[in-house]
Formats: sequence, C-alpha cells, structure tokens
Amino acid sequence: MNLLLAILGIGFLIFVHELGHFLAAKFVGVRVHTFAVGFQPTIFGWKARLCAFTYGETEYVIGLVPLGGYVQMAGEEPGDDRSEAENEFHNKPIPGRLLILVAGAAMNLIFGLLLFIAAYTAGVKQVAPVVGTAVAGGPAWSAGVRSGDLITAVNGEEWSDYSNVATAIALSGGSQAVTLTLLRDDRSLDIPIEPMWDPVAGRYRIGISPAISDRIASVQEGSPAQRVGLQEGDRLRGIRISIPSEEIIAVGARDITADRMLQTLWDLRNSTASGKLILDIQRDEQSLVMTLDLTPSSTASETSGARGIGVLPRSRSVVAIQKDSAAASVFKMGQEIVSIENTGSGKKYPVEILDLLTIGQAAGDADVELLLGLRSSQEQIRVGSEQLRSWIGEDLIIGSVKRTVVQISDEAADQLSIPIGAEIVSIAGVPLGAEDYIDVEIAAGSRIEWIDSSISPERLKSVEVAGSNPIQLGLVLGSPARIGRTLAGSPAAESDLPEGSVVTSINGIQVEKWDDLVGAVRSDDESYNIVLSSADSGTIEAQIAPRALMDPIGIAMSVHQFNEQHSVSEAMIQGYRQSWIWGGRIFLTLKALFSGDVHGKNLNGPVGIIDMGRKVSQVGLGNLLFLLALISINLGVFNLLPFPILDGGHIFFLLIEAVRGQPVPEKIQQSVHMVAFLMLISLALFVTYNDLLRLW
Repeated sequence: MNLLLAILGIGFLIFVHELGHFLAAKFVGVRVHTFAVGFQPTIFGWKARLCAFTYGETEYVIGLVPLGGYVQMAGEEPGDDRSEAENEFHNKPIPGRLLILVAGAAMNLIFGLLLFIAAYTAGVKQVAPVVGTAVAGGPAWSAGVRSGDLITAVNGEEWSDYSNVATAIALSGGSQAVTLTLLRDDRSLDIPIEPMWDPVAGRYRIGISPAISDRIASVQEGSPAQRVGLQEGDRLRGIRISIPSEEIIAVGARDITADRMLQTLWDLRNSTASGKLILDIQRDEQSLVMTLDLTPSSTASETSGARGIGVLPRSRSVVAIQKDSAAASVFKMGQEIVSIENTGSGKKYPVEILDLLTIGQAAGDADVELLLGLRSSQEQIRVGSEQLRSWIGEDLIIGSVKRTVVQISDEAADQLSIPIGAEIVSIAGVPLGAEDYIDVEIAAGSRIEWIDSSISPERLKSVEVAGSNPIQLGLVLGSPARIGRTLAGSPAAESDLPEGSVVTSINGIQVEKWDDLVGAVRSDDESYNIVLSSADSGTIEAQIAPRALMDPIGIAMSVHQFNEQHSVSEAMIQGYRQSWIWGGRIFLTLKALFSGDVHGKNLNGPVGIIDMGRKVSQVGLGNLLFLLALISINLGVFNLLPFPILDGGHIFFLLIEAVRGQPVPEKIQQSVHMVAFLMLISLALFVTYNDLLRLW
C-alpha cells in the first residue's frame, strides 16, 4: 500500500506538469493531439493503456505504467508534419509559445508550494537537530562538538530540523570551514569546523549523527529483551551490570544523553560473556527494573555468529582528548594508566583496560575519589569516579597504541641504542599515537622517550639525538597480542589465561600482533593450541575451544524527533520558505557536483525516489506530502534549466529565435536534442544503477 501511494503520488506530480502544458496550449489556442498520463509501451502491437477516449480534437490516454506522461501538440517538434494552420504550435507568437513551455514547471512550483502548506498543516515528523554522537577524532569532535548539543544554525542560517542541517553542511563544500551555532547548557556557541571528504558517502562531512531518543522503537522476536518483557515504547532510564563471579557492579549510565546511554549499554554488554544486565525502565507512569541474563542461549552461534574465545586487547592509553573539555585539564595525550586506587578503601587495582567495568570494579556504585597511576612514573591523576565515567568515550578516548619497535634504522639503532621490543613513548616531546610507521628525520638535540620492558620493574628511558645532523628513524611499530581482559564466562577465562600476557602462537603459527590473533580465532577450527608469554608465569600453553559468547539484546531505539505542525497561516509562511530554500539548493547541488564537492552517487533516480516515498509514507501523511512537495519543486526548477529536451532547452531556442528573428535550423535542433537525449539516458542508467546498489 505504501509503495502504491508513492508511485501514485509521483505520477500525480508528472500529471500536474503535463496538465500545465495542456491548459496553456488550450488557452493559447494550440491544437493538442494527445494528452497522456502514464506510459503506454507497445507490447506485440498492443498499446499498454488502461483507457483511452477522444473528446473534441484531443485523445486522452491513461497509460498502464503510472509514471510519466506527455502532451503532443500540433507542429511542436522539429520534423513534425507542419502546415500554416493558426492552431499549430510553431505558428503561434513567441509569447504564446513561451507561456506553454513555462506552464508545466510553473504548475509544479505552485503545487510544490501547496503541498508544503498541506504538509505543515497535517504535521511533519522531523528529526531534531541534536547531535547524537560526534565521531571521536572526527572534525566535529576535534572542534569541541559534544553529544546533546542542539544545532540552531549552519553558517548563520537558522534551521529547526536535522535534514536541513545535514544538507546545508553537505552543500557548503570543503573549501572553507562550516560554522555551527550550538545551544549547550543555555549558552550559544559558534564553532568553526573543517569538513572532511568521505569517499564512501561521496561528500564532505563533519562526523556527526542525529540523536536517538531513550524510547525503544522495536523489540526483536525471541530475543533476551523480549523474554524479560521489554516492550515497544518503553523508555531506557539507566543501565547497570553485575558479574557475580567477580563481584562487580558497574554503574553504566544515568542522567546522560540517550546516545551515550545506548553506547554504554553496548560497551558493558561486550565487556563480559556472563552476568546480569540491569535496565531501569519507565513504562508510562510505572518504573520497572528488567534484568537480562547475559549467558548466551544454545542458538546464539546460529543467530549472531558471536563465536570466540573471549579476549579483549589491552586498552589503557589516552589516544584523544576533546578540545576545551574538562578532561583536557586533567589528562595528556599518550598517558598510559596502569592502576586505579580507591582513596576511601585504600584498595589498588591493576589496569589492563580502562573502561566502565574497570572503574566499577574500583568504585562500585559510589562516587568516590580515584587515584590513577601512570606507567613508568611516580605521577598520579586524582579524579572522581562519576566524572571519569562521564568522560570515558566522549571527552576522553582510551585505546591501544602501536608503539612497540618492530624495526629501526641501523643509524638510529647504533646511536640511540633503542632495541627491538622497546616501547616508544614520545618523539621530540610529542606523545606517540596510533602510528605504525614513522619514517621521519629527527633533528639533532631532539629527545626520544622509551620504555625498556625487558627488565623488572620496567624503566622509562630517555635519549637525545647527538651530533649536529638529523637522523632517519625508520621505525616500524606494532602492538603485541597482549590480553587486556578475559571475558567472564568465556573459554579464555575458564582456562585462566593471565590478563597482561602476550599470545605468541596459535596452533603453531607465530602471532606478532593483535590482528594476527583475531584472524586466527575466526577460523573454523574446533579448538586452538595457544602459547602465551607472561611476566609472572613465563611460558603458558592452553588448549581452548571457542564457543558462542553472546546473544544480541534485541532492541532498537527510536530517533529523537518532533512533530512540526502549524496553523494554515504559519504553514503558508513555512511553505514559501521551504519552496525558496529547496529551489535554490538545486543550483547549489549542481555547483557541488561539477566542483566535486558532492559525488554523483548521491543522486536518486526513479527507483530510489519511489523507495524513498514508500519509506516516508510509513512515517505519516505529512511526511509523504513534504516529499512530494520537494519532488515537485525539483521538477519545476530542473525543467527550466537551459538543457535541450527539457522545457528550459526549448525556451532557450525560443529566445534565440526572438533575437535572430527566425527559428534555429531544424537540423541543428534535432542534432542537439539527440545528443541531449543520449546524455539523459546515460544519466538515467547511472542513477538507476546507484538506486539498485542502495537497495541491494
């Protein structure tokens, strides 16, 4: 039904366009041979039409394919049989012919305006212009955009919905910064952001996504969420996790944005293969607590493919800090946290992975003061547990770094005495990030800090480039397959693989880095012979059989949206504004396409438009009317472009005739139209190919 509505709606817009030509032709007094709505292909000599009848001098046809249409006027096209009759198109004065040519686009523009007004009167469900997530390390995140920020304007132009915000960003190009006006904690901020080209999307982006709400949109049939009674419409208010074997309760999310709450849900879920996930749920006026058993079902491997041994890599280094955030005043890039101490209890915990689970182990449910110990130094960081929880994943990105020396140039090795296996901390005062190859010249006098892990306890060393000439480091860096955590309830945990140990081989094959470990475990072997090296226990060998580790929780959250509905008078104002905006954006889009700021893969053809209409019609009538208004405005403006075959091309030839005093020769018109036709067919094939790729 939704697909039929979309097809009929788009077919109606084409009918409106052709109706404009038809009415104008009748008004001017041009004889119309055929007025057809829909295509009528000929199949084995039979014209595929639903009905056809003749009234007066015109045949009226409804084609079987409800897309397209045409008005065939006497003497319109070059090559038609023409006479000196006054009711033929070519014999009419230029103003009359111009009126006929413009009328189709004018009707689309008028109906686009009316449809916008109808849409805003009925109510359009809009995605709120609220930042859900800013991709860590992306342009927006690096500029200081945060989850929950309300975008009120782009480059000074105010918007009230995310669609317009995203379009304005995409069409702004990448040659200059995009300035977002944000509302945060009742303060207005202007943040300039340098867009980054996204080769997959084929346009410039700044790395943000729209916010979700805390409302559950759907619950998967047979999932753990359904088994405990979660329902569509429930609101997720808080998350906790309990791992009885470790006696850990980690507070996951309270009083934060829905996006961060959902991210916390996945992070906590992926931190263990057993235990209980505790969800605080609001259902109407009732507060509920739902407890999900995280032990995977017997069908988990079939439904999710989540099969493995249950290990996570070491992740305890500061790899990114958001600009001007509170965390930036406490942490520095490259710091590696090795311990957490609860100042209240005095208990100290080693850290292999700094995340919510580790913080929960040290702090429990309480907001307590923590001391974070840094590797190979006596320095400590004092921070509150709730503050640290709120920073993790947004202000502060903790991860793994590739800084173990796999290879170094002979010159650097001789002069600096940095051995293979050492860990580079900083070069010339710059902390090392996630680079895996550093082939740069280091100036004389520059200092390199590195950790000698071959001795116990580890020692931080520092060496200065001697002499007066720079040296070429030629560093190849890696990240050992070091186990940061074994998931509770997993085969690795049951086999007592020590956290902090390094996997050196699997089934006799040498493992040099974490990616080798991940690739090997994904094989179809029934079990693995794993050899590890541990600082405390030496060489360890274990036989481990992988198994299913987790079921999908089975919930999807709804997008953060609002219903934009106005009175008729306000809808008229908004309709005029949207018509003007979207009409102008056609030219901005063409400019972006020709300049390369937007890739052609973003264009939609008939298949894509119909599929979009089908999806939009599921949202509501107002949204379908909005889409049809948008298409109608596009049809109107696009048809006026001075391109042969289009109405604008005919208008262009007509203007040349007005200047020359005689028509453009028919042969030239026919040749130009043929080239234009081939170009349009090529474009149609290209956009249809794109549509099919998106649908596939």
